[in-house]
Amino acid sequence: MRLVAGEQRMDKHLEGTWEESEAWIKDTIGSDFCWRIRPLDTRSNREMSVSLILDDIRRNNGALP
Repeated sequence: MRLVAGEQRMDKHLEGTWEESEAWIKDTIGSDFCWRIRPLDTRSNREMSVSLILDDIRRNNGALP
């Protein structure tokens, strides 16, 4: 399985501040974003968000749909 953009730097932002985590998302998807409902800042919510983003990128040949 090939790595997608941002995957190697993921752990740093799972452990860092919420702002660093959001910056990782923006960098990885290549765009700004806003939450419809901002999740609570927990490790499990960060892991879920990261997992969903990376899975979507993998399924769409390196681009977020």
